[in-house]
Amino acid sequence: MINFLIAIAVSQYLGPEGKGEQGIIQATIAFVLVFSNLVGGATLVYLIPRYKVYLLLFPSYLWSLMISLIAFGIMWVFNIVEHEFILHISILSILNSFTNIHSTMLIGREKIKAANLISLMQPLIVILSLVVSFMVLQDVTISAYLQALYLAFGGSLLISMIYMGKTFERITLHSFREYLQVLRELFRLGFMNQLAHITQMMSFRMSYYFLELHHGEASVGIYSNGIQIMESIWLISKSISLVQYARIANTDDKQYSQELSVKLLKAAFFFSIFCIIPLVLLPESFYLFLFGKDFIGVKEVIWILAPGVLVYNFSIILGHYFSGTGKYHINTIASSIGLVVALILFITLIPPYVVIGAGIAASVSYAVTSLVVLIFFLREAKLGGKAFLPNRDDLDVLRGLFKNNTK
Repeated sequence: MINFLIAIAVSQYLGPEGKGEQGIIQATIAFVLVFSNLVGGATLVYLIPRYKVYLLLFPSYLWSLMISLIAFGIMWVFNIVEHEFILHISILSILNSFTNIHSTMLIGREKIKAANLISLMQPLIVILSLVVSFMVLQDVTISAYLQALYLAFGGSLLISMIYMGKTFERITLHSFREYLQVLRELFRLGFMNQLAHITQMMSFRMSYYFLELHHGEASVGIYSNGIQIMESIWLISKSISLVQYARIANTDDKQYSQELSVKLLKAAFFFSIFCIIPLVLLPESFYLFLFGKDFIGVKEVIWILAPGVLVYNFSIILGHYFSGTGKYHINTIASSIGLVVALILFITLIPPYVVIGAGIAASVSYAVTSLVVLIFFLREAKLGGKAFLPNRDDLDVLRGLFKNNTK
């Protein structure tokens, strides 16, 4: 909801072009972060119960710094974004990466409430800062958004450091040989896991750069609002999968993990339908009222994305089952196939059909990725179709799981 308010504020005050710039900055930071997470990403949830914390922490820091420096060079040489934004994106990526490392380690210890608070603080600080800049200081520029990001990323990093100090033991140093051994393990598991996230992120956000290339920043602004509204639906599945991943990573009972994943999938799917219905029924005039009269086309994007967004729940929940059991390569295969489909459709559909073409490409890519993950899960779990039908026990399982993990 807060991210939705941010989208409204940026759209109303900066217009489609400004919203497009904000979308490009946001997407580029996300791209840098996904490469930083090759070491220090979600793999840490799996490794935290198995290694000493500071054996994992320091290599993750170093890798994040190195990736941000490399990203700076690539952005400067290839003009991926405007030069005035490159240094900001690099610094913000470092701050965000460090915070993400801390949050992931807290999840590895099943400190879900702490991780959620850290995640909540970022958009909360951004919207408060934008309100002050836009409405009080009358600073209606993209620089105000960058300042808000600095405050948000810096504040959430500070909070994450406080929780790290409370949760883990004092800082300890280890031998170079021990760090080298852990670094190999981080790369071995992290590469396969993050390769899935990298290809996934490219499927989700490469459309921004194609739209900017062929139709300008205003088209990115319109499309980014539609996709941001629909992707907010995934907050339900991602919140559920956060707890699911931590639970599966801390158990060796495969049957329990499979049954739990199916029950959580049913809950996520139901809640997603409940949220999507009003979004597709609202008239376009409502979205023009929210974002401004220049954002014609947001409603069409929402309609086109709705089926793919709903089906993608399978990829989120079942994908976290494979991540929790250390089978990251399955998610990589699925998201790579989805990326190939997306790129083909981006190239063929975006030039003639603009945001409609981008929406069709994304929706089809979501569906293909989910289908591949589902096929792999059914082959491994050997569950009948009955397991995917709702029953009375599903709600109790969901309630019990979250009750035991809000600590």
